[in-house]
Amino acid sequence: MVAYGVFSTGSINSYCSVAQVLALLVGYDLSRIGDSPAINDRIEQLLGGTRQAVDTLAGHDFAWHADEQITVDGSGTARLPLAPLGIVPLSAVQQITISGREVPADDYVVYGQVGEIRLRPSASIGSYFPSGLQNIELVADWGYSQVPGEVSLAQAKLTAAQVLAEAAGETRQTASVRIGDYAVHYAREGKYGGVIQHFAEEAAAALRPYRGMDMAAV
Repeated sequence: MVAYGVFSTGSINSYCSVAQVLALLVGYDLSRIGDSPAINDRIEQLLGGTRQAVDTLAGHDFAWHADEQITVDGSGTARLPLAPLGIVPLSAVQQITISGREVPADDYVVYGQVGEIRLRPSASIGSYFPSGLQNIELVADWGYSQVPGEVSLAQAKLTAAQVLAEAAGETRQTASVRIGDYAVHYAREGKYGGVIQHFAEEAAAALRPYRGMDMAAV
């Protein structure tokens, strides 16, 4: 199944603030990065990448998508799963069109939390969504009007882990955490190695319920 128009986070560059990251870094020596303004600037620079890492772990973004046009492949069954495409939670479906024919709202039920649309047994269009390539068009509201607190904290921890790795400044890096384009390299037994690993693992654990994806740790 293929969809267009997903993973657009609009003006959202970050799910957390610089202040949230700094709160996790109280008591750590960050002087290698610079003074307070330099540390703030560095955190700001990292937020775009760590937000993308959050989206990768969760399998979707945490923006609000209103009246979004989505085109998908027909499933050939009574169910049209949208969660695998990152379209979740699904708040409302304003319109479904199959090969140009609008589907009556009474024909289907929207299961928002699981991101799925199911045809009723009495559906006028038949008992299944016809198989096809990009033959179904939807207009829907989906996503999050407010970013969940555990998601904000997860991004803050991923960012703090990266800041600590840079602050440690160890040349012998024996471990890394990779999530999509996000990567933190650090010395496992180094200055902040345990804290870095702890932050990364906690962030991944918080996001795993949104999609059961494990991070790659070496």
